[in-house]
Amino acid sequence: MGPLTGGRGRLLASRPKPLVPVAGRPLLAHALDAVRPVVDGAVVVVGHRGDRIRDRLGDAYGGLPLTYVEQPEQRGLADALACAEPAVEGPFVHLNADNVFGREPGGAANVRRLLARRRETDADAVLLVERISREAARRVGVVTTDDDGRVADVVEKPDSPPSRLVQTGCFAFAPAIFDACRAVEPGATGEVELSDAIARLAREGRVETVRLRGWRRNVNTPHERRAVEARLAGERLRHATSGPLDP
Repeated sequence: MGPLTGGRGRLLASRPKPLVPVAGRPLLAHALDAVRPVVDGAVVVVGHRGDRIRDRLGDAYGGLPLTYVEQPEQRGLADALACAEPAVEGPFVHLNADNVFGREPGGAANVRRLLARRRETDADAVLLVERISREAARRVGVVTTDDDGRVADVVEKPDSPPSRLVQTGCFAFAPAIFDACRAVEPGATGEVELSDAIARLAREGRVETVRLRGWRRNVNTPHERRAVEARLAGERLRHATSGPLDP
């Protein structure tokens, strides 16, 4: 299974966030490219103006079949994920649709590593994580691990981050995540946080991590979009000029 979308767009109010163009292509297309070589189908959770996403992408993307599921109200990422349960069978990949990965090693390589780790450990969840500054960690889900390297807790946007290890919005899940999503209560914002569901899995089961290779970035603001487009353009230029010279 491929990316799941949910949440509000801050880039352009006139269109759904997954359709905001980044480097000439919809933001959702970048996420689908990360999973398309690895999975056999994608479930896209849509909400407000979801018909525009269906009209743009249709029933398939680059040969990858797409299934659409409605999230009636924007009640958080855990709620969006729970809405997808009827369309999902067995372990699956979850990727937030505002993620853009760099060219090398790329999103698909990181997704393959997640799936391999889940098969090796039979974990309930495997998180793709990266280490960032403590200041930046205040804005995302922060991960702590025990002495064996397993996830002990996940804290969403803490004022005082307990570590610099953070979620990237890319996961491999067993179906147990759905029960965890339904079990957690809404937070202070009124939304049901996926971080809380993962923390529950960590207490009751097994949650592992895989470190991100290469780079990826969320695109939530015009500034972030410009930064990602500049980085992708730089990669394309380096790739175009790195071949052998003519004799």
